[in-house]
Amino acid sequence: MDKETWLLWMLADSQLPTGGFVASAGLEAAVQGGLVRENAAESDMDSFTGFIHDSTSNQAQFALPFCSQVHDSVLATLAPLGADTDQDKLDQAVERAIQEIRRTDAYHHSMLASNKVAMRASIAQGGGLLSLFNRGYAQAGFMEDGHGQVCVSIAKRLQRLSRLGEMRGHWATMFGFVCVALGISCAHMQQLFLFQFVRQIFSAAIRLNLVGPLRAQMLSCDTQKLVNALLERHSHRRVVFETSEDLFGESAVYTEPVLELFQGMHDRLYSRIFNS
Repeated sequence: MDKETWLLWMLADSQLPTGGFVASAGLEAAVQGGLVRENAAESDMDSFTGFIHDSTSNQAQFALPFCSQVHDSVLATLAPLGADTDQDKLDQAVERAIQEIRRTDAYHHSMLASNKVAMRASIAQGGGLLSLFNRGYAQAGFMEDGHGQVCVSIAKRLQRLSRLGEMRGHWATMFGFVCVALGISCAHMQQLFLFQFVRQIFSAAIRLNLVGPLRAQMLSCDTQKLVNALLERHSHRRVVFETSEDLFGESAVYTEPVLELFQGMHDRLYSRIFNS
């Protein structure tokens, strides 16, 4: 088994300590608001499967491009570096990578500005993932090569900036950085990102008693076709920072404003078991 496959399995672990288990991707608010019907576990699955389709489609067009943008920019910065690269060039590469990540993260933050609940969850999970990298993966033996040490330096700087409030460190941007730092390809990163999102919805649905564990497994299998179709259609999307340059609408875009409204309702729920 190669290193990338091993790391993919580690990152796909449901016990990954990033705080994803406290988020429902807006499902809890959608159930209490009537968008998803509570009898979905018995006879009417349309509202729940519709929620999965719409949420995953939105994630592929809104959050995934930020992952891919960070992955591409950091990879482009690391590619020219070699074993004989002098320290000044290494420092310049670290600075360029950090500036690109901060720029992408700030743009992501501005697009989440109208949804405080999603913003809070994204920052919390992104911070958890960055902390996991610095306290766990960064100590691994395979990070001792030149590129690995550059990524460790970038990660430490990012965490310092986050703690100082100079950047937010959203989930999508930190996910893209951690994957490229670990040597995971962009295609595999995109697959993992959507897989984790879908699994989060099913995990929340089980705890909300919308579906049982067995039905959730069946529906999760069927969702593979949806994810594959979304990746074929949207995996090329990247972030276009200037709207005037996005002539064909290929940048990150929020496609489900109704779901955004329900997500924003979460803090107003009288009783809830999830943070978002």
